[in-house]
Amino acid sequence: MSLIRNIFQLFNWEVSKYILVPILLFLILFLIFNEIIMPIYTRHGQAVEVPNVVEMTYEGARTLMEQNDLEIVESAKKFDENYRAGIVISQNPQAFTQVKKGRRIYVIVSKGEPTVEIPRLIGLSEQNAIFEINRVKLELRNIHYEHSDHYLNGVVSDQSILAGSEVKIGEPIDIVVSLGRFPDNFIVPYLVGRSLNDANKVLQQAGLVLGDVRYEMADQLLPETIISQSIAPNTEVNRGQAIHVVVSKLPTSED
Repeated sequence: MSLIRNIFQLFNWEVSKYILVPILLFLILFLIFNEIIMPIYTRHGQAVEVPNVVEMTYEGARTLMEQNDLEIVESAKKFDENYRAGIVISQNPQAFTQVKKGRRIYVIVSKGEPTVEIPRLIGLSEQNAIFEINRVKLELRNIHYEHSDHYLNGVVSDQSILAGSEVKIGEPIDIVVSLGRFPDNFIVPYLVGRSLNDANKVLQQAGLVLGDVRYEMADQLLPETIISQSIAPNTEVNRGQAIHVVVSKLPTSED
């Protein structure tokens, strides 16, 4: 019987060692990986919270990130009418996220309000200049007409903002349109029946200027229609002569 028992015990040990030894090895390797390797890999105990830098200047955001052992990276710049230029408008990872020290935090920085580049208008025809102004979404404020020895009639001879300048969308701009060479004589145009704005334009084109404007009630005419002019049409005058006009207005409750 003792022989059989010894054989059985020997058999159990031979079987058990093939089961127990791998289990023990697995447990040892697991402890080494979990307690030594993983903490080193993940920098265990070195996690930091990402600060909120949105609405801060980029320089201020960089200083704050460095104080928290993080690296800031400007991933892009874009126009944003809600933030002035140089302000951080978004970040990734988001604020208050737990990350490893040294992690890169990507931010987008505002370029301020959208801008456009002023095109070169000088040398274009009046119509083409107006097309360019509308194309880049500027506001054409005034068109002045002046004689010029350098530019043909109808060609833009000057612009109020230099070409190549960066301005906000909707920025007002003025242009000067050439009337060609100065004429030998200056003739007063017919103004009666024109609007005040139209009369002013016609006078500029004739090398004359709008003088005093006096208003009179005239309910049969549209407001600001020329009723009379101080110098008769087709009269030859000196360059820059002022032409005074009487302009219509609608009656009021006080009239």
